[in-house]
Amino acid sequence: MKQFLRGTSAIVGSVLFAGSALAGPVSASDSFELSLGGNIRYSFVHDSEDQTLSRGRGYRFYADEVEVWVKGSKRGDNGLLYGFEIELNGSTTDGTASDESWMFVDANWGRVELGDQDDATGRMAVTGGNAMVGRLGFDEDVAENFFFGAAIGAPGTTVTDDATKVAYFTPRFAGFQLGASFTPDSGQTGFTRDPDNDGDFESVIGAGVNYVGEFGAVGVTLSAVGEWGSGEVAAPAGGARAEDREAYALGALVSFSGFAVGAGWADFGRSGVVTTTTADAGEWWNVGAGYRTGPWGFSVGYYESKINQGNGFTAKANILSFDVEYTVATGWLVMADLSFVNARDIDAVGANNDGHVFILSSDFIF
Repeated sequence: MKQFLRGTSAIVGSVLFAGSALAGPVSASDSFELSLGGNIRYSFVHDSEDQTLSRGRGYRFYADEVEVWVKGSKRGDNGLLYGFEIELNGSTTDGTASDESWMFVDANWGRVELGDQDDATGRMAVTGGNAMVGRLGFDEDVAENFFFGAAIGAPGTTVTDDATKVAYFTPRFAGFQLGASFTPDSGQTGFTRDPDNDGDFESVIGAGVNYVGEFGAVGVTLSAVGEWGSGEVAAPAGGARAEDREAYALGALVSFSGFAVGAGWADFGRSGVVTTTTADAGEWWNVGAGYRTGPWGFSVGYYESKINQGNGFTAKANILSFDVEYTVATGWLVMADLSFVNARDIDAVGANNDGHVFILSSDFIF
């Protein structure tokens, strides 16, 4: 689960629910202090949409998150804190052994990470989803269960995701923190070598700055991030190539007395678009608001995106999300999300897709 900004880490999560694993120590040698944790989440999904894509049944059960986390750390005689984390996939249909795996060195001069981990752009960014609870509404889950076609269905900020990279984060000074990451190939993870002409991005630099402060009972988080890289294109023809990666995002989050309000915006310019077309890579903006009291959490969020397809149509998506979260007991969450979706001009003939997605989840965090 995501956790709110803390220490030298730049991970940004929901200010209303920071669900850390109830990890406990395991037997090991003296090399590292180890802990074991994870989560298992099963969900029921009901979706109704105009473009069913042969999924006419309209509902399903699925395990959308099953992971075991192994963490190790050690402080050397020189004062350096170093360690690792491996997130093993436990779903029977997951095609990868681990979701993320990386090592780190943490000191008073900052933190360095090396491995398959999110980049600085994604980890330092703030969006309206950070104010929401449970399934975080429009943040990814709707896009996994609804057909958006060419429209942008989730508020991402990076193309590198868990690709192998090196990242550095400064200590936090007067509330400010800087971060940067370098990814040789956005399609490269693990030990396999990724081709250099398959449409990914090369030599990707992600960078960002965020601010975390408190003014009495009010908490404020601000972020500005960017990402740049060289474009690839598969089988280029007629001198065409892919435009380089160039993306920017801004965000803000305010919390007070159990309430939180957040907003985010991102513009991807012409990142990855073939130079001979008039298309662009799109942009999005969103807002979210939430409230927590005791074991309950409630939130509402709105997301909107547009992308010029270069064929005379501009694909647009609008999502209105309502979320509820309830802590049944320590380590057990029940979450529900209802999102209403309106997608316009999502293909070359201007097709539309309207409908809703309902997700009910039970999540064990151990």
